[in-house]
Amino acid sequence: MPHWTELLPVDRYKVQTADQLGEREHKTLQLLYQPLIGTKAVSLYTMFWSRLEKDSFTSSESVHHELMAMLNLPLDDIFEARRGLEGIGLLRTFQRKEETSTIFVYELQPPMTPAQFFQNDVLSVFLFNRLGRNRYIELRRRFMMESVDKEAYTEVTAAFNEVYTSLHHSEMVSAATDTEAEYPHAYQGMVHQGSLPFREEDFDFELLKADLPVFMDGDKLLDEHAKAVVQRMAFVYRLQPLQISRIVQRSLDDNEKLDEQEFRRQVQDWYRNENGNEPPALGRRTQPEEYRTMNDKEPADDNDQMAVFCEQTSPVTFLETIADGAKVPQADVKLVESLMSDYQLQPGVVNVLIDYVMRMNNMKLNQNFVQKIAGQWARKQINTVKDAMQLAKWEYQQQKHRSQAKAAQASGTQPRPYVRKDKLPKWLEQDKQNEQAKASGAEDEEKLNKEKQQFEEMLRLRRSSRQQ
Repeated sequence: MPHWTELLPVDRYKVQTADQLGEREHKTLQLLYQPLIGTKAVSLYTMFWSRLEKDSFTSSESVHHELMAMLNLPLDDIFEARRGLEGIGLLRTFQRKEETSTIFVYELQPPMTPAQFFQNDVLSVFLFNRLGRNRYIELRRRFMMESVDKEAYTEVTAAFNEVYTSLHHSEMVSAATDTEAEYPHAYQGMVHQGSLPFREEDFDFELLKADLPVFMDGDKLLDEHAKAVVQRMAFVYRLQPLQISRIVQRSLDDNEKLDEQEFRRQVQDWYRNENGNEPPALGRRTQPEEYRTMNDKEPADDNDQMAVFCEQTSPVTFLETIADGAKVPQADVKLVESLMSDYQLQPGVVNVLIDYVMRMNNMKLNQNFVQKIAGQWARKQINTVKDAMQLAKWEYQQQKHRSQAKAAQASGTQPRPYVRKDKLPKWLEQDKQNEQAKASGAEDEEKLNKEKQQFEEMLRLRRSSRQQ
């Protein structure tokens, strides 16, 4: 979706928070969140943070044009950075439409504590994949607190009622009532619970419940907290409802409730048995079934064959294929995983983007160029391989026309036919060949018409001479 349909420079905004942020949150953002969401998103969060005066929970009103000037970023980059913050749970956005503009309220959410972050099934795995094992372990150790064997000590902490005198009941009731009447919405402190926003429709809980034994109450067993845990683990470890059902049944406590720690352990054991000790990687995933368009179809041409290959191949395998089986650089692996995690592109769409960029850029994955295209495709909500190929073809034609116009403007002459020296993807070359075939066909038809006219004229002259 284009950013200008959602956000304009004249739109107003203000920032709110229900909790004060400090140095610890700043370090967590820089060291743990930034590798996942990028510098632009962190800069936007910090700018919102700076809009809050000391001990203030709400900022004054401003416009997005001022935000663009302060960050030195175009509005589409700010829009993408905002979505990145929303997706990872650092920002909630509210809007109110008015006659001439829209006003937004940006509610800052505090980052997770380091302990919550490293215990989170999604973020910890993403950080591991983004930074690599050594840097990940180094960061984790930095935030670890040395444990103390409390069994060897005797606790001597004073209790509240040993230190403070109690109030009379009448005093407590009066104070509480007066405060609540004067500040009915005050002190709604916000503590990050270590959760990330997921859409429930992305996982089929009804199928999971249906597969449970009849003596289990699925609705009671899978309460909101249990569903959040199941959805996180299913997302990271790519588990289907029927696989989750077996693991859930092995992870119940004595009260027939889901034991979260046991469930995590069971999922990780299952993953290790299936995939070894390597952490789950986004780059090894293939196009989800609901976004495949070539299932049960026989490829009719090179375009269809390319679509099938993109749908059935993971981005990392796709890179290995292009490199004739050679090891893919870790930087390229991280880049394609970023396209899936940060830009929410489907694996098959990433394959098309990779093929398009590498063929157009001398077999190099230029990060800035890739991310620029990824941002556009994400805004246009490109989810299928066919749509991605169609958009890439259109972009290629636009680039060709721009190059022709630029060359003509520089030389002061009419644009000459554009000839690209790079080897294009077959699915782009085919369209080019089709265009050439159409042009050649038109020339042949014109030539035949001309010869036909000449032949008819010759017959007319012969008839005329005979009559004479």
